[in-house]
Amino acid sequence: MADLMPMIHAERRSLADYLGTLAPEQWTHATWCDKWDVQEVVGHLIAAANVTAPHFFGGLVKRGFSFDRFVEGDLVPYAAGTPAEVLERFEGIVTSTRKPPGPAYVALGEVMTHGEDIRRALGATGEHPAEHLVTLADLYKKTGAPLRGKKRSIGLQFVATDTDWTAGDGPEVRGPTMSLILAMVGRAEALADCTGDGVETLRSRAG
Repeated sequence: MADLMPMIHAERRSLADYLGTLAPEQWTHATWCDKWDVQEVVGHLIAAANVTAPHFFGGLVKRGFSFDRFVEGDLVPYAAGTPAEVLERFEGIVTSTRKPPGPAYVALGEVMTHGEDIRRALGATGEHPAEHLVTLADLYKKTGAPLRGKKRSIGLQFVATDTDWTAGDGPEVRGPTMSLILAMVGRAEALADCTGDGVETLRSRAG
């Protein structure tokens, strides 16, 4: 597997640069990530870059072993304050080598998918190197809970139109690699720029 940490740092840097262009009112804008606004999504990314194994497992116990409740509670202090304060916190984790417990690709997936949750809700898209896109696509199509990429992808063929990446067999879903990645993890909105006989099947598996 490629060394993921340089990719993570580059993606964080790219997102930090984008966040620096936002007006204060845009930080309260809804995102593609369920109930979180921009400031809350950034708070989540900061929290994920600060988590330790003891804090994670202790927090799960405290939250009744609910992963969702742990994540929602953990972001609160990092999302507090003004947009400038939250951006400063995010800048502070750009080159951090700490990652959440679990597979090494989690931190890469977090910043790439949540970065797009923010950008696309605000009418923008990120520019991601092909190596980052192909690496994450290969990893995400095999994921179980909570991402469920494998379950959504089974029986479908993915064909990227902007990188040399294909995967799977079955009805085709064709589109930009980042849109395919987002669709694999339940972002039905990303299918707007995808085509193929498998699109509606994948749309029905979102959520």
